[in-house]
Amino acid sequence: MKYPYATFLFCCFSCLFGYGQVLFEEVSESVNFNFSNAVMFGTGVSFCDFDNDGWDDITVSGDDGESISFFKNVNGIFEEVTYELDQLPMSLKQAVWIDFDNDGDKDLFVASEEDKNRLYRNDDFIFTDITVAAGLPDIVLQTNSGSWGDYDNDGDLDLFLSNRDLDQVIPNMLFRNNGDETFENVNELSGIGDVSMITFQGTFFDYNNDGWLDIFLINDRKVTPNILFHNNGDGTFTDMTLQAEAGYVMDAMSVGLDDYNADGFTDVYITNTAYDSDFPVPANALMKNDGDGTFSEIAIPSGVSFDRISWGASFIDMDNNGRLDLYVSGVDDTNDNGEVSAAFYYQNGDGSFSRILSNGFETDLAHSFGNATGDYNNDGYLDLVVANREPYTFNLWNNRYHESVTHNWLKIHLEGVESNRDGYGSRIEISIDGEKQYRVTTSVESYLSQNSDTESFGVGDTTSIDYVKITWLSGHIDFIEDVVVNQTLTITEGQFPLSLEDLENNFKLQLYPNPTSDIVTVKMPNIIEGNNEVKIYNILGQLVTTYSIENNEEILSITNLYRGTYFLLFYNNERLLQTKKLIKM
Repeated sequence: MKYPYATFLFCCFSCLFGYGQVLFEEVSESVNFNFSNAVMFGTGVSFCDFDNDGWDDITVSGDDGESISFFKNVNGIFEEVTYELDQLPMSLKQAVWIDFDNDGDKDLFVASEEDKNRLYRNDDFIFTDITVAAGLPDIVLQTNSGSWGDYDNDGDLDLFLSNRDLDQVIPNMLFRNNGDETFENVNELSGIGDVSMITFQGTFFDYNNDGWLDIFLINDRKVTPNILFHNNGDGTFTDMTLQAEAGYVMDAMSVGLDDYNADGFTDVYITNTAYDSDFPVPANALMKNDGDGTFSEIAIPSGVSFDRISWGASFIDMDNNGRLDLYVSGVDDTNDNGEVSAAFYYQNGDGSFSRILSNGFETDLAHSFGNATGDYNNDGYLDLVVANREPYTFNLWNNRYHESVTHNWLKIHLEGVESNRDGYGSRIEISIDGEKQYRVTTSVESYLSQNSDTESFGVGDTTSIDYVKITWLSGHIDFIEDVVVNQTLTITEGQFPLSLEDLENNFKLQLYPNPTSDIVTVKMPNIIEGNNEVKIYNILGQLVTTYSIENNEEILSITNLYRGTYFLLFYNNERLLQTKKLIKM
């Protein structure tokens, strides 16, 4: 970040393409991580620290009576541990750790296409199957994955089930967490609807930075386009696929989420089958978030289209230079050019990527499906765990870049208080000499997989970070200045609150539902002292109406407005703090 440009180029090219350099080394056998399965179309893998000891553990799904295995990380060496799980399905697609009851320990959710899904409450590693008691379905739903996110911002995690029924009878399902260890099916109330879409995965993320988690569905078999459900902020969703230009027709397999170009908006990478001239997008898709509610598909010009059958995908800053690279799992042993089945794409710094075909990945020849990122040896460099199908065993790729050039890093672990305990849905921002990096936290990414709950930032040779800013789903903001590098920072919600001056400088207004027809709620994290007003202007710049704001949450009537686009401006003591677009239906 602070080294001369010429030196930076030398480091990149000498380390990436220099003869004999090893960037990643397959180490599963040497660290006692040995696992394989023969699940058709593969499984996901979890790289989540399930016992909260600061070391990323691995959880893997299987079949043939060994449905799930737990590998506890003990100072970089794994020990397989056994937990008693009643009525465990015999063939799983996914295992994900979440704290659904906010009690400080990780509970376990498992998804199966062939058997019933299960939710296990964790009480000091005594697991109780509470699926039926929680009001979740006790029937086979052909579930491919379960994603967790707090869509209604009430402080607990809700559940979206992607039920991949090829007969299109069983719909996807959204369950609201009632906060008392029970769930309610809200398909109809939310506007999701009881429709089957052959969905591989539903992912919670805030695509337009309005403080509410939206849901993006990737759908299989070219029957239904991918779908983006916009969260209206009132418990309902609106299908904004067409407006967002996100409705690609493809054999979509998985989603990788991150802000690869550091513009403050989350981008989306979607894996797919091989190139098909009938597709509106070729092979894999890179959806660049344009920041105005729309996306642009740029996989080919960016160099990441892959053009082979691919499954999992994860963004990862391989060399800690502050730019996100990309790893993609493929299903072929090799391709026609003798290249390895997976692809590692190195980001060049101009928005494009270059595929690395050596530097340790020469032996990456397995039928691969899910993959996830974590730091198994706590050296500050992200590693990769990859779910392969028999006859191949799972891989653990140790990142050895620091043996060539040492770059600094920062890891951040979140603990929600008013927000969900896992901190899922939070937005992390760091700044170094005005250069920003962003991360979003989510439960499920890649193909049915789970990355480490500790977010990692590479910072080059920088020794101090100007600030770290956490925007929680509750609207609270934590702000820490002059952060030392090469540490793992655990941040509890409310631990570093903004001062009044900082709050004004980092003001975040929420507006929902939007679009709306009659009322709109204006919400801010905290009431700011002084005279607070909202002024609404039409697209001609004419003032339409003014509202006085007395509380941090106000409901405004707009029934007298004509249909169209307006701009809502928030003022404190006649100082403009924020402008929001408002659509009246």
